[in-house]
Amino acid sequence: MERKSSIGLMARVIVTIVTLAGFLTGSLIYIAFFAPNYNLLQQLVVFLVAFILAITVVAITWVTWADRRGMMRGMWTL
Repeated sequence: MERKSSIGLMARVIVTIVTLAGFLTGSLIYIAFFAPNYNLLQQLVVFLVAFILAITVVAITWVTWADRRGMMRGMWTL
């Protein structure tokens, strides 16, 4: 029987992979088919906003994992 922590770790790995793959395919499909009249700068902004959102989701996923294991103790004190 697998430990509960390894199942949680696997779920986070899957979320990371799906998030990054979804970001890449979603933003490229949007730029190619739904925003063909955008200039290069506008397309870059669309890509960067999607990238920032994807990194935010991945960061939240892994920070919550690290916090549950006590790796974040003392990190937030001034």
